[in-house]
Amino acid sequence: MSNGLNRRLPLNSPESHEEEQVYVFSDGDEMLRKLPMNTFLYSSKENTRHRMAIITEFHIEDQENWDSNVRSFPDYDVFYLSGYSRAFMLENPQYGVPVLLVYSYENDRAMNVVFKRDISLDPHLQGKIRPGQYFDLITPYGYGGFFGNISDWRRFNEVYAAYCSSQHYICEFVRFSLFTDYHQHYAGEVEARTHNVVRSLTMPLDEMWMDFRQKVRKNVKKAQSNQLEILIESGTDHLNDFLKIYYVTMTRSEANKSYYFSKDFFRTLAGMKDNIMFFYTLYEGRIISAELVLYGTENCYSFLGGTDDNYFHLRPNDFLKYEIIKWAKEKGLKNFVLGGGYGSDDGIFQYKQALAPHGVVDFFIGRNIFKQDIYDQLVKLSGVDAGNTTFFPVYRS
Repeated sequence: MSNGLNRRLPLNSPESHEEEQVYVFSDGDEMLRKLPMNTFLYSSKENTRHRMAIITEFHIEDQENWDSNVRSFPDYDVFYLSGYSRAFMLENPQYGVPVLLVYSYENDRAMNVVFKRDISLDPHLQGKIRPGQYFDLITPYGYGGFFGNISDWRRFNEVYAAYCSSQHYICEFVRFSLFTDYHQHYAGEVEARTHNVVRSLTMPLDEMWMDFRQKVRKNVKKAQSNQLEILIESGTDHLNDFLKIYYVTMTRSEANKSYYFSKDFFRTLAGMKDNIMFFYTLYEGRIISAELVLYGTENCYSFLGGTDDNYFHLRPNDFLKYEIIKWAKEKGLKNFVLGGGYGSDDGIFQYKQALAPHGVVDFFIGRNIFKQDIYDQLVKLSGVDAGNTTFFPVYRS
């Protein structure tokens, strides 16, 4: 290889091992000058220079290139955009530093967003390892994993493992997209954690109406007879009303404090003007129900929201969902993801399923350990009893 490439061998490989190597691009190689910085080239004995697999990193500060790469995938999903990860990063530094990864090999191309977390900052391990020594990865809240077109999964998995090993990434936790088959090819452990409800928008609206359970149709008709109205906006003119209802709903639901997102969090999300919409149900001019919807090119997601319980009897929830469905269908979207319950097929799940009785899908999570020996050392250093927790990674439980 040219001296312009700095070779990094996987951490568990001896210097003489040449089968799996990760190369970091530097300006010294004229033939590769057009590649962006933070590009990792992977080669093996069966590869030629012109058939190298490439992983390129895009950092959150480079918003323009990040988002242009995401939007280059015609069916991109909203969770891969920089504004989404930025909102979480600014909300709580413990989420880590977001990175967009773009993989390419021959005709294969896929992307993923991960939060890179310095393990030394975890309370269990502070002062026990050096800052910047080891990291772990987690997909942002919602749905993620590699998204795109991959035909050679064996090649992809070995390239990604070599890349992670070279970067001192010890393990990762993945919340898989509902619309890819990545979980079927994942190199780590995969578990169907819960169910989610997806309302297909492809059928005619009158057929969809009849596909709702009878109680949904009844509640929507009651809401209409109560002269409820809908307000749709992408801006934050009514953010204070949204937050008032949202916080009361979180308190009523006894939600974890991590769900009490700040006003600035929603303002950051609202910066994604082409991928976010606020929906409000009004009664006599007063906002009584609210929902924040995120959307990409094909799918929209019921993200966060709530209802003033003083107005439950007017049935604003079903009315609001129906209006969102009509808006999404008119926009040409294919699916409306309502999500799941609070960890099981509970009353919240049953309510959502009434809008899509045939739309129940599995929600998969994944766990992968790239450096088992170091992972085991970190668990020991943390003092956490691995036998008493199912949390992953164990050293963070």
